[in-house]
Amino acid sequence: MPLVNIQKVNENIHLAVWRITEDLAELKDQIILSAEDKVIYSQIKHKHKALEFLAGRMVCRETFLNLNMGYTPIIRNIYGKPEMPNSPFRLSLSHTDRYVVLVIGEAIEVGIDIEKPQDKMRKIAPRILNSSELQACNDDLSRFSKMWSAKEVLYKLYMKREIDFKDNLFLKPSDITWNTMEGEIKKDGFAKTSTLKFIKLQEYFICFNTN
Repeated sequence: MPLVNIQKVNENIHLAVWRITEDLAELKDQIILSAEDKVIYSQIKHKHKALEFLAGRMVCRETFLNLNMGYTPIIRNIYGKPEMPNSPFRLSLSHTDRYVVLVIGEAIEVGIDIEKPQDKMRKIAPRILNSSELQACNDDLSRFSKMWSAKEVLYKLYMKREIDFKDNLFLKPSDITWNTMEGEIKKDGFAKTSTLKFIKLQEYFICFNTN
């Protein structure tokens, strides 16, 4: 079954994982897209990107139906973040070649990211991490991956573009396990702190906020 897991993180947040096993034809037959999503889908030229997009909409629908929370077709807001109009629930999605992950927040902004450690993260790290964050990674690829994911989550929580990952987003591991981090967003008078959690899924790390 493609819907691998749904878990309640806390009273405000749910997490879901979808394993992509379908082809495009299967997903197109099962999902109803909003008018806005139909336009977005028509502009996707890469087959796997189209598959990821439809799988993302499927995990949203199936999770909301499974939790009896009331699903309506999704749109993207002006910043590109998925949302359901006139709903108290907030959404965030992330994709890989094999999985789509979803986090749902009730009356709370949410962000999620899934990544597999890759060498490019070590090379790009100096552009997105400050000196203390780089030092904390100690040239460990899994740590670079977690920092990368955590900054993506902070970006999705802010989601107003024009933010510098190095100068506006800050991370501090909570303990030596690196299973949680404290994240902070500082931008033009805006400030927000969040606790970020990591879950291991085979060779991937999933990161999401818990408050």
